[in-house]
Amino acid sequence: MTTQPELGSTTGRYIEQDGLTFRDLDGDGALSPFEDWRLPAAERARDLVSRMTTEEKAGLMVIGSHYPGYSAFLPNPVAGQILNHEDVWRDANPITGVPFAEPVLVTSATETAIHERGQRYFVVRDNLTPQELAEWTNAVQELAENSRLGIPAVFASNPRNHVALVSQFGVNESTGIFSEWPGELGLAALGDPELIENFGREIAKEWRAGGIHKLYGYMADLASEPRWSRFNGTFGEDPELVSDYIGAVVRGMQGETLSNESVATTIKHFPGGGVRLDGHDPHFEWGQTNEYPTENALERYHLRPFQAALDAGAASIMPYYARPMNNSATQLTRDLWQGPTTQFEEVAFAYNRTFIQQLLREKMGHAGYVNSDSGVIDAMMWGVEELSEAERFAAAVHAGTDIFSDMANPAQLIAAVERGHLNGSDLDQPAARLLTEVFALGLFENPYVSADHAIEVIGAPGVSALGERAQRQSVTLLRNDADAALLPLRLDTPVKVYPLVTGRTKVDQVQGQLEEAIAEVWPTAEIADAPADADFALIWARPEIALFEDDREGVSLSLDPRDNGVDVDRVREIEKTVPTLLVVNATNPWLLAELEPDARAVAITFEIKPEHLLRSLSGEDGGPAGRLPMAMPVSAQAIADSPRDVSGKFLGDEYAYRDRDGNLYTYGFGLTL
Repeated sequence: MTTQPELGSTTGRYIEQDGLTFRDLDGDGALSPFEDWRLPAAERARDLVSRMTTEEKAGLMVIGSHYPGYSAFLPNPVAGQILNHEDVWRDANPITGVPFAEPVLVTSATETAIHERGQRYFVVRDNLTPQELAEWTNAVQELAENSRLGIPAVFASNPRNHVALVSQFGVNESTGIFSEWPGELGLAALGDPELIENFGREIAKEWRAGGIHKLYGYMADLASEPRWSRFNGTFGEDPELVSDYIGAVVRGMQGETLSNESVATTIKHFPGGGVRLDGHDPHFEWGQTNEYPTENALERYHLRPFQAALDAGAASIMPYYARPMNNSATQLTRDLWQGPTTQFEEVAFAYNRTFIQQLLREKMGHAGYVNSDSGVIDAMMWGVEELSEAERFAAAVHAGTDIFSDMANPAQLIAAVERGHLNGSDLDQPAARLLTEVFALGLFENPYVSADHAIEVIGAPGVSALGERAQRQSVTLLRNDADAALLPLRLDTPVKVYPLVTGRTKVDQVQGQLEEAIAEVWPTAEIADAPADADFALIWARPEIALFEDDREGVSLSLDPRDNGVDVDRVREIEKTVPTLLVVNATNPWLLAELEPDARAVAITFEIKPEHLLRSLSGEDGGPAGRLPMAMPVSAQAIADSPRDVSGKFLGDEYAYRDRDGNLYTYGFGLTL
């Protein structure tokens, strides 16, 4: 039985046939195959591609950051202006600060993007209210509907459902609007794939309600280099758990197949970004290499989560910036080698046909599209620097890359065709892969959302309560001295507490949030002016390795909290003055040897709102219930001596820190109240 889908249109152009209704997307009054929702998505995509110009296909193959006209991200925002009327060009990469060879279009005026440049994929970065988000995405969709072929827009975003007391462009710009869950490491600390599938299912409802259709995430990278600044975006050090989680989140967000209820996932960063040299990231020239010292580490540890993503039907895969190096131990089977003595082609993974076409597609079975990371053409073009931009586009397309991230200008991709680096037909398959997703998501039938529905669904009490409960349970207790009687907190008992937040980013802001939480959650507590006046101290240490601030050429990245913003001397002074509950926010596996011994209780957070930290430490919802999703290393030397492609979980007891009471902080350690 054929079921008529709900159609949405602002043009009012419909076609009636066989007692059914279809949108007349091209306005010709006839039902074309691409307009016929009864046909499979891939068939409709092929038909539509056959009708598209080279310029339209090229426009489809770039995805750029896009903003409402009133966005603070724009250089000249206009209050109340819903669409952006101004092209924005920059002389340097907005994320890394690396100068461009010539000015680059980083975001397009909306009408120009739709009607002249053929763009249909857009990255949402603004932290909009549900109503603003719905109204803006609808306005862009209306422009798209009035284009030559009526191809709808696809909106993508980085994760929006995690606590971020301090946000960061390109990683977690948006927080506090959608339901708030612990960071990815906090979810990993819960060890619950069923929860993660439900997480994906529930947040997908929020995303679709606001008109967002595609997630840049989650990270399938195994966190094998503890100094990597993006460690906290991973699900930790166990490839089995990471695989279970990645498969679960894909199934949750996408469903069994893509539909009008799905959010398409872009799993990253293939073939595993955790293999960092001394922690340095390939956003930068000095961190551009993937070197594997351990034989078969790629397949044994790093590819497994990506295979889980593919088995679950992940819509797209994002390669990382890095390039594999031939000073590595053997990783690939001989049929994938470049020659008798050469294992790798030393070019970035977005340009690497062996990894994308032969390994990802042919051996691992990826049927979707490949989405490059931001800036692979104009900023992080490792291994192909000598090529022109048109030649880089051609090389990446030939390697199997289908869409180019954070680009608003398809001109050099068009030039690649005009100059003979690509045939016009070379764009057909990438365009068809992309359009197959758009059809499957139901956007050709109805791309519009209801602002009232968005307000009802985004951050709704039910899903928010799930996220808050997960926050409370994710706290991981490492030590609790029985004679100190600090934990569980008794939130109905009078007490004098000295709270201190120490770290590097917006410390005063977080300090204020912690004190407000104490007043709200713990009304019987009095905040002491000095440690000596308190019954106990609550210290929240928040060290941080900031990707775009700390990762510098020639700089040695460190896991010592002292090197990452924590006033260690002040912490130790307080611990010696008054019984102290030490809480450490673990974006990375920090060295605890200076902080831990004099504390009377020690707990770990993985991004949490202060009020839920207090509730967790009181035992609400069974918290703290987390287990370490990584081993806490014993020393900087242990880190330096460890291989970058094998995670701390597998490095033995001698790698892990042993606390004052003899507890070994290996992967999976954690206590309960």
